[in-house]
Amino acid sequence: MTLRLKLFVLIAGVIIFAMSGVTAVALWRELVRGQELLLREGVALASTTATGASHWVREGGVDPGGPEALPALLERLVSSAPLDRAWIVDSAGKVLACVSRTGEPCPDGVPPTEFQAADWPLQTLSRLVRPEGIVASAPIVRAGAVVGAVRVDFTHEEVVGAARDLAWGAAAVAAFWIALGHLLAAIFIRQVTQPLVSLASAAESLAEERGVRLEEPEDRELVDLVRAFNHMSARLDERRAENQRLIAELEERVAQKTREVLRADRLATLGGIAAGFAHELGNSLNVIRGYAAVTSRELPDDSPHRSDVEAIRREVTRAAGLIERFLVFARARTVHPLVQPVEPILREAVEVLGPAAAHAKVERAVEVEPGLPELLADAELLRQAFLNLGVNAVQAMQDRGGKLTVRALREPGGLVVEFQDTGPGIDPDAAAHVFEPFFTTKATGTGLGLAIVRQAAEAHGGTVEVAGAPGAGATFRVHLPAAEAGAAADAAAGGAG
Repeated sequence: MTLRLKLFVLIAGVIIFAMSGVTAVALWRELVRGQELLLREGVALASTTATGASHWVREGGVDPGGPEALPALLERLVSSAPLDRAWIVDSAGKVLACVSRTGEPCPDGVPPTEFQAADWPLQTLSRLVRPEGIVASAPIVRAGAVVGAVRVDFTHEEVVGAARDLAWGAAAVAAFWIALGHLLAAIFIRQVTQPLVSLASAAESLAEERGVRLEEPEDRELVDLVRAFNHMSARLDERRAENQRLIAELEERVAQKTREVLRADRLATLGGIAAGFAHELGNSLNVIRGYAAVTSRELPDDSPHRSDVEAIRREVTRAAGLIERFLVFARARTVHPLVQPVEPILREAVEVLGPAAAHAKVERAVEVEPGLPELLADAELLRQAFLNLGVNAVQAMQDRGGKLTVRALREPGGLVVEFQDTGPGIDPDAAAHVFEPFFTTKATGTGLGLAIVRQAAEAHGGTVEVAGAPGAGATFRVHLPAAEAGAAADAAAGGAG
C-alpha cells in the first residue's frame, strides 16, 4: 500500500468516523425525543380510559357489570389509537381486562412495566427492535385511592416508523459526509504528497543535474524537510566542484609526472650515449686542435691563412665547451650537500659576471634580506645554476644594456633567489618551454643553460619558475628549502648520487 493510499484511508476514516459519531448522537436524541412524545401520548390515552374504568374497578375486585364494561373500554381505546394492546390491572397487578389489536389472547402474567427513557444510545436503539414497543400507564383512582391502572402498549411500527425516517435521513447525511470526507482527504493528501513527489523527483535529478533547489512549501514540517534537501543539494554541488577541482589537479599532476618521466627517459638516453660521443668527439677535437696549433706556429705572421687557422681553433674550443656542458647536464652528478648560507654562493656567481656585464653595459645589483635561513646545498652546483641565470640575463640585455637585480628573500619553509632583468622580456609560449633541454630562442644558444638550472633546483628539493612579458623584462625565481626543512633535499641529493 502506497503512502498516498494510506493517508487517504486514514484521513477519510477519521472524517467519516467523526461525522458518523455526530450523526449517531443526533439520531439518538431524535429517537429519545420521539419516544418521550409517544410516552406522553400514551399516558394521556391511558388517563382517559382510567377515568372511565374508575366506575367499575374497586379495591380488590370489579363491580357487577365490570367484566363486560372494561373490555369494551379497552376495545374503544385500541381502535382509536395505534396500540398493540391495552390492560386494566388492579392495585396488586392482577389483570382485570386485556384487549389486543390482532384479537389474539393476551399473555398470562403481569403486563410490561412502564417505559423509562434510555440513558445511552445503544439502549435506545435496542428498543427499536423490542417486540413490546413502548408501554405507558395511568392510575385508576376511586374515592381518592388508587385501585388499579390502565397500561397501553404502542405498536412496534409506530415506535420504529419515526426512527426509520430518521435512519434514512441519517443515511443520506452519512453518504454526504463520506463523499465530503473522500474529497477533503484527496485535497489534503494532494497538499501533503505533492511536495514529497517534487522532493522525490528532485532527488532523482541530483545524480545528473546541478543547482537542484525546491521552493519552500507552507507546511512547517515540509519546510524543514525541503530546507534540509536544499542544503544537501548545495553541499553536493560543492562536493562535485571540489571533486572536479581535485580531478583537474590530479590530471595536471599526472601530466606533469608524465612529462618528468619522459624527460628522465630522454636524459637517461642522453647520459648513456654522452660518454661515447664525448670520448670520440673529444679525441677528434684534440687532434684538430693540435694540428691547428702546429699550423699556427709554422705560418708566417703575415700569412693570409692565419685568420682561418685562428677561426678553426676558436670553433674547436667552442665545440669542446659545448660537449662539456652537455656532459654536465646529461650525466648523473654526485651532489655533496652541506649546511651553508646562500649569500656567498650568490655573490660569487654575480661577481664572475663582471667582465661580461661591463661589456654589455649591464648594471648589477645584489639585495640579500638579513637573517636568511641556511641551506643544505652543494655550493658548486648552485653556483653553476646562478651563473647560468646571470649569463642568460646579461645576454638578453647585450644589445641595449640594462640592469640585473639579484635578490635573496625569505619565504615560508625556505628562501627564493630572483634574477630580474630589464631586457626584452619573454613570450608566454616560450616561457612554457624555456626549461626544457635544447629549447632556445638565441641564434647561437645550446638550450642547456636553463635546463641545468632546473636540474640543480630539483636536486636541492626546490623549484624554478619564470615570469615576464614581451617588452617588460623577465624574472627567474629559484625556490629552495631551508636546512631545517631539508629532508627532501637530502633525499634528492642521495638519489642524484
